[in-house]
Amino acid sequence: MKNVIITGATGFVGFALTRELIKQGFDVTVLCRKGSERRRRFDGLPVKIIECDLSNEEKFSLCGEFDTFYHLAWEGGRNDFESQYKNISRTIFCLELAKKYGCERFICTGSQAEYGEVPADVLITEDTPLNPVTAYGSAKVAAYYLVRDFAKRLGVDYSWVRIFSVYGQNDNPNSLLPQILAAKKENRTFKMSTDGEHIWNYLHEDDAARGLIAIGKCAETNTIFNLAGSENMPLRWFISKVYDGVEYGTERSFINLNVSIEKSVAAIGEYSHTTFIDDILSEK
Repeated sequence: MKNVIITGATGFVGFALTRELIKQGFDVTVLCRKGSERRRRFDGLPVKIIECDLSNEEKFSLCGEFDTFYHLAWEGGRNDFESQYKNISRTIFCLELAKKYGCERFICTGSQAEYGEVPADVLITEDTPLNPVTAYGSAKVAAYYLVRDFAKRLGVDYSWVRIFSVYGQNDNPNSLLPQILAAKKENRTFKMSTDGEHIWNYLHEDDAARGLIAIGKCAETNTIFNLAGSENMPLRWFISKVYDGVEYGTERSFINLNVSIEKSVAAIGEYSHTTFIDDILSEK
């Protein structure tokens, strides 16, 4: 059995990852903020919970050695500069913890926001130039470069996983799909500000979890992976599978998720097994 540490396990993707790790027979230790209301998600699950502050190791301790450290914890709004800056130092702190507790792998989640505004006709690969347009995206980029260099000095293998738009049963109710599904349930029109013509990509939470675990196991390390779904389509296409009572606006979005997962699939095999139309309609 493999021993893993997770931060951000109470979050959307983190909780899906925790469930899948348990399913695959991993021994899971969760680093959780003290007093977190969402820790109740772990009720009945075989996880060890350590309440801690990710900036002060003196206030907590771990027993034993671990194999892999999954760092998903990230706080603050898109342009909350103070919080985003703190996330960078916490990421490096977690990398140091990974080294201290014997982890051979440090898996850290990046974001599509690192690429910023990319034209719809450009296929986003791991080599696409980074051009973040938010403090969140900029902080992720800064954290990536620091992890890349510091991990080499520490002798810890890392993977930087840029996750694209995730959906699923535990999605934030303020996200687009949950809002549209709520409108459908209430039989009311849902109004959008954009025209929905920009290219989008959706990845199911369970597929994201399987992909992260496979990356933690694969032979290719010290590199970047895009983790996304298998379909790049106009946002309108996805929405049409969910609800026809959507009124589109005239605003044009320049955030396009025309992403390549060729590198990830070559390294870990197919991980995106969820069909968008069947799954999204069966969940709600």
